[in-house]
Amino acid sequence: MTKRKLTFIILISFYMMLLMGTVYAYSIFRTDIKEIYQVNTLLSGLPYMLSLSFYALAMMVTGRYINNKNLRQIVFLGSMMIVLGFFVSSVTHNFIIFTLSYGMLIGIGVGMVYGIPVYIMQRYFPKRSGLYTGIILLGFGLSPLITAPLGKLFLSIYNLNTTFLILSIIFLITQVPLSLFFKINEETLIESKNNKPSLVINQNFWIIYGLFTITTAIGLMMIGLSYQVGVNYYGFDSKFVMLSISIFALCNGIARPMFGYLIDKYDIIKPSIASLVLIGLAAGIGIFNQGSNFYFFALTYGLFWFNLGAWLSIMPSMIKKYFDINHYSKIYGLVFTAYGIGAILSTLISGSILDILGKTTYIYVSILVLLILAFILISRLKSVCKGVNY
Repeated sequence: MTKRKLTFIILISFYMMLLMGTVYAYSIFRTDIKEIYQVNTLLSGLPYMLSLSFYALAMMVTGRYINNKNLRQIVFLGSMMIVLGFFVSSVTHNFIIFTLSYGMLIGIGVGMVYGIPVYIMQRYFPKRSGLYTGIILLGFGLSPLITAPLGKLFLSIYNLNTTFLILSIIFLITQVPLSLFFKINEETLIESKNNKPSLVINQNFWIIYGLFTITTAIGLMMIGLSYQVGVNYYGFDSKFVMLSISIFALCNGIARPMFGYLIDKYDIIKPSIASLVLIGLAAGIGIFNQGSNFYFFALTYGLFWFNLGAWLSIMPSMIKKYFDINHYSKIYGLVFTAYGIGAILSTLISGSILDILGKTTYIYVSILVLLILAFILISRLKSVCKGVNY
């Protein structure tokens, strides 16, 4: 692949990630959804929860069928699912249909497309795959900084239905045509190394799965609690907290190429341990601070957002290191289901602790407990399996 084509693929992949990250800006639509469909807070969050669940599920299913011959078809179909999802969301007046269109169609579409640019970077570039993957994923992390204000602008000028229609058109005229450029030439693929296991399920798989479940559970939990804890529990000004969340999103995005670069330079273990240490530091500051100082609060939650981005960059490189590249998409899809489990665990842990105990201290303590398990798992991660029977 020429340098020009590489640059082009990275740029269009970054743009597609930036566009698809709109799914994370769901909170700006939530008030209108509650008013239009006359649903409570719990039900208004259902489309978003389904979207994340189907996103992870589609990653797993699509991963089983990805190969260098069908990349364009998968990106095209996934993009059309997103277009259809936003279009149906724009015309329906039934909450069940809206939930299925936003939650299922858009979630499946994002899940189908998300893994393709990552797959190409891992297949093409053995030396800088971490950095290039991180740059692409930066788009997904930065998306709320751009798509949330844009969505608010559309809502202020038009209404919810028209906003979804506009998003449908944007995806149709920009992302769908870009799907035609995703293609891998056979002669440029990375050759498989025989000393890596070809089968999917083994000890290293479950260790990686456990690590990703723990780190996503922590990250998603603290992202979801950022505003609530800052305003309702610590009493900080809502404007300052909202401004901080924009900075947190930037931290989440920057961590992806940063850790991609660190992985390329120092291999996988040292950056992974460094991220776990930073998460522990954030929990420690949270216990010490308890909302007494706004800047320590911002540092704590900035580190949590940062390290979720880090692990979304670490995980693809872990899979490439410990498994045969020919099975990369299948394993990547399976491991990504841990993201969905992490989302469920994050809700259960935070909800139970705050409802029963009522103090954020126990949230930070639970994070430290999870980190102990994470350190045990990473200490047992083998370099590359050789001569193991499965």
